[in-house]
Amino acid sequence: MLLSGFIAVLIVVTPREYIKAYVGYLLGDPTPKKVGRISLNPLVHLDPVGTVTFILFDFGWSRPVPIRPWNLKNGRKAFLFVSLLGPIVGVLCFICFGFVARFFDNNSFAFLVFRKATKYSLTYALFSLFPIPPLDGSRILGALLPPNYTEWYLKYEVYGTLFMLALVVLWIMPMVMDPFVSFIEMLVSRILG
Repeated sequence: MLLSGFIAVLIVVTPREYIKAYVGYLLGDPTPKKVGRISLNPLVHLDPVGTVTFILFDFGWSRPVPIRPWNLKNGRKAFLFVSLLGPIVGVLCFICFGFVARFFDNNSFAFLVFRKATKYSLTYALFSLFPIPPLDGSRILGALLPPNYTEWYLKYEVYGTLFMLALVVLWIMPMVMDPFVSFIEMLVSRILG
């Protein structure tokens, strides 16, 4: 069960973070390339705490792709676009992984992996919309803030993972996410059986 969860996290996180890094680079920010995030190697995208929360609580996060809005060609608009890509790719992966899971026997390991990947994709898409740094929701909010506040707001990203860890340890985030995870589990069960 842990192995299937870990593999599911790998296949959920990789396309999502790769696409954000690559598009950020195409839009003018060299940072993702400089730090090696334009990669299909899932290990460069994993956050250890976020990976464990995926496996234990069915939601989690990955390492944030470093995108600097002041480096992007269209600045804040491009930053908003890159930030929205995470949840959009998550929903697209939900559809794709659900489709792929249907090709496997319900009792097979591959079915279990893709079933979890289907669920993780949608929970991650939803969870990432919370405006907690470094989640995509915080970057969306940062792109919508007045320009003089964006840089100030984004500098607190480094504390975001610690804050999320505290929310998990204090059982706040699992309680908040439980109704969403339950709904997504029901949805995945209806789609995949």
